[in-house]
Amino acid sequence: MNMSRMGKYSEKSYRLHFERPFDFFAFNRSLAEQCCSGHRIIAGDCSYISKSGKKTPHLAKFWNGCASKAQKGLEISSLAVVDVDNNTAMHLECKQTPGVPKDGTRMDFYLHQVIEKKDELKRLADYIVNDGYYAKKKYVDGIAEQTDLHMISKLRKDADLRYLYTGPRRPGKGRPKKYDGKIDCKNIDKSRFKLCYHDDDVKVYSALVNSKSLKRDIRIAYVKNEKTDAYAILFSTDTEIDGYLLYRYYKARFQIEFLFRDAKQHTGLNSCQARSVNKLYFHFNTSLSSVSTAKAEYFMKNCRSGSAFSMCDVKSLYSDMLFLDTFFAKSGLDLSSPKIADAYEELLNFGKITA
Repeated sequence: MNMSRMGKYSEKSYRLHFERPFDFFAFNRSLAEQCCSGHRIIAGDCSYISKSGKKTPHLAKFWNGCASKAQKGLEISSLAVVDVDNNTAMHLECKQTPGVPKDGTRMDFYLHQVIEKKDELKRLADYIVNDGYYAKKKYVDGIAEQTDLHMISKLRKDADLRYLYTGPRRPGKGRPKKYDGKIDCKNIDKSRFKLCYHDDDVKVYSALVNSKSLKRDIRIAYVKNEKTDAYAILFSTDTEIDGYLLYRYYKARFQIEFLFRDAKQHTGLNSCQARSVNKLYFHFNTSLSSVSTAKAEYFMKNCRSGSAFSMCDVKSLYSDMLFLDTFFAKSGLDLSSPKIADAYEELLNFGKITA
């Protein structure tokens, strides 16, 4: 409805177009390959979409991070490319999470979404990074065994971890000793960990350990806050990864949250009233892809300026441009006049946050 108010087509035309298929993944992958540096990771996460009514498909209770509780609505499961060097994310594709999956659980759905695009994802990066919710054996095993990607995620603070035994084999019969005691996560044995990074705020220790819940050896990065004594345990299925790189990749994952924020605030991610699965899919991906397209255009023009990207500014710019073009066309003013052209540029930058 909002598009019909400002655009050239009727509301019905937009609704009919939203029912048509479009390969968002291929479009966004091509955009990311052109605009991102070669140092990339894949980020995966879910976002809650508020929705009222009773007839919308897959309407169910999902976790709403803003309210810190499960609420009735919709959920999208999204994949994005994160440019680690430039610290920004570009959308790839999102799908609506089924309220009651026909086969398996919601975790099976999240895993299938990655496996379905595993070859295309491998072209973009070697690591997929998820938050701590995805640190389940089923998901970790699926990523490790059915894709060529390494997974990075976060463990619980009370995770059951064991040191690996690296000493000589004891004489006699019997199974060789594999583990050398449980790790006290609140007070690690720093002689068995390698300090791989430190600054005024945090210290990052790395070690190769065994996870009892995941039933596999993993590389962990133990991140200790020097000011508050709080800690976090990050892990990767790639046992050869550097601990600092593991920490850096997990921090970069948060850029996908800014995609959700900008899409909800500026491109109407929460504002679709359709009740068709195809239309909802088209709307969610159009909204997130619009943010990525705006980023791509901005960074191509301002790659050397070092200025920060603001979706609010981009939206204001094109809104002002639409209004001014309409106004100048109706009034018959000549844009080739230097005085008029200067006024046009001044009005385009009016109200910009980063002007």
